[in-house]
Amino acid sequence: MKPGSLSLLRTGTDVPHAASTGQGRHPDVLRSLRRAHLLGQLASVVTVVGLWPHIASPWQLLLWWLGASISQALLARTIHPTRLARSGTPIHDPFLRHYLLSAIAAVGGGAWGTLALVGPYEAGPQAQAILFMALGGVTLAGAGILFASRSACAVFVTAAQLPLFIQTVVNPPASLPHASLFLGVFVLFALTLNDLIAASRDGQPQIGAEAAELASIQQAMLDNTTEAIVLSHGHRIQRWNQHFPEVMHWTRVNIAGRRLAACFSSRAEWRRHARAAIDTLDRGETYRTVTRLRRGDGSDFWAEISGRRAGGSELPAHVVWTASDISERVSTEARDNLAHTELAALLRQSADWYWETDSQHRLMQIAPLAMAADDSLQHHIGRRWWQFQRSGQSARLAHGVLRKTFEQRDGFRDLPVDVPDGSHTPRRLQLSGTPRHDEHGSFTGYHGIATDVTERIRDRERIHFLAYYDALTSLPNRRLLMDRLGQSIARAQRYQEYVGVILVDVDDFKRINDLAGHGTGDRILVEMADRLRHSVRSCDTVARLEGDAFVILLPELETAGAAQPVAAKLLSILLQPLVQPSPRNMLGASLGIATFPNDASNAEDLLRIADGRMLRAKRRGGQRIECA
Repeated sequence: MKPGSLSLLRTGTDVPHAASTGQGRHPDVLRSLRRAHLLGQLASVVTVVGLWPHIASPWQLLLWWLGASISQALLARTIHPTRLARSGTPIHDPFLRHYLLSAIAAVGGGAWGTLALVGPYEAGPQAQAILFMALGGVTLAGAGILFASRSACAVFVTAAQLPLFIQTVVNPPASLPHASLFLGVFVLFALTLNDLIAASRDGQPQIGAEAAELASIQQAMLDNTTEAIVLSHGHRIQRWNQHFPEVMHWTRVNIAGRRLAACFSSRAEWRRHARAAIDTLDRGETYRTVTRLRRGDGSDFWAEISGRRAGGSELPAHVVWTASDISERVSTEARDNLAHTELAALLRQSADWYWETDSQHRLMQIAPLAMAADDSLQHHIGRRWWQFQRSGQSARLAHGVLRKTFEQRDGFRDLPVDVPDGSHTPRRLQLSGTPRHDEHGSFTGYHGIATDVTERIRDRERIHFLAYYDALTSLPNRRLLMDRLGQSIARAQRYQEYVGVILVDVDDFKRINDLAGHGTGDRILVEMADRLRHSVRSCDTVARLEGDAFVILLPELETAGAAQPVAAKLLSILLQPLVQPSPRNMLGASLGIATFPNDASNAEDLLRIADGRMLRAKRRGGQRIECA
């Protein structure tokens, strides 16, 4: 059953409106109710009269008649239109109407169904025949009345026929042993009849709506719109909806007959729009524009108005006008435009680039935001960001990450990319991008900002170099040496290897500084650093501790004595003549060797022991190696 499908309840919801207009279907509903009530009373009286001579206890039949009459009266009183009109909001709830109708059908059908329990079924064949005819007629009548609700009809038929059906199953009549089967077929016939009546009534057009009611409905529709609507005849207002005086701050009593010009901020503005509207409306088109209107209190507001001619081509014309207050939207757009202008001015002060790609991630545009910025990236149009010149394993990894990020079509920030810059080192950029979509939601590419961080990265690398390398010789300093020495010792402990440390100190280097100056001494130190660096393996580390003291770290040694041949080689190389002019053509050096794990178990002790052995070599005259 469709909720609220009871025709009497639907009519009842129209009562307030009908009463206000002096028209409607209220009298017809009252007559239908009276007829249904009278027919029910008449059927119950005829049934009682027909059964009275055939049953042994007529008083039970009398009690049934009183109960049925009272229940019918209560039902008629419950669904009376005037009472439904007073019930307010709940009666307009479709689910409440649905359950109310089912309850009414259950009470009405149950009142008739109890007739089979008061004695006629056991009285004899004549009483049984009257009982079958009475309940059959009532069932067919209910199926016809409840045509608008299948479930209510099913409830009524079940309540009316179920007691009789149970009796025919338990105690079949002698004259009709298959009465229960016939009752089942009869119930199906009643339900089918209900469906046929409902289908025929649904196919009938609803006609006869009064003109006043139709006009009231149309006015209610206009009043519930969010736009102000006006019907003008010539240049004067003829009709309007409820929203129009609210927007214009006018009272209803002074609207009829007022000129449309009173709605505009000035006479000149009205004349300009009137001339443009006449040309557009004469062509049968809709006139649309945005202008400022003036309220009754003198305040102006932005409105979007449209007008279309109604009726034929007679003059003066009837025109339907609609107006929407868009002041808030205009203010928002003005703020957005101002913010966009300020943002554009701010971006022009940066050294970044704006870039766009197509759906295949090819660069379509890359332009500097600042007027003074260079346009050296323009010749990369048509390429993809991950296709620039790269080399090395880390570069290939960065290439894959960059490509995967673009193909995921999500927003991203600060993606690093190196761009070739002629003969110079690559320009290093950081990309931030947002996907673009068309009006259908399809991906059309990326756009974003590219920031040049080349100098920033160079400064960072310069700071890192100064923190871990010697500025004069570019060798690792003490901090980096200790880090690598700690890692080498950890590896040696894991793989049962040896680590050697050779501490080298130039003999009589102070005398060179005193005689030739510190500039010459620095050049000699750089030459010594180059000799040491090219005399060891690639996995070895040559570091400068301070002054003329150098350390050679030898990791992954197979024996504890493997450092001694290296030290001998270094000593011979340092004894070769100098390239730089100096007071001495050749230099000597004192070397001290310490080995992990034979001499010490940690980095600090290893360096301390190597330093002590170097000092012992120097005290013994220099140009020698001490390893124990």
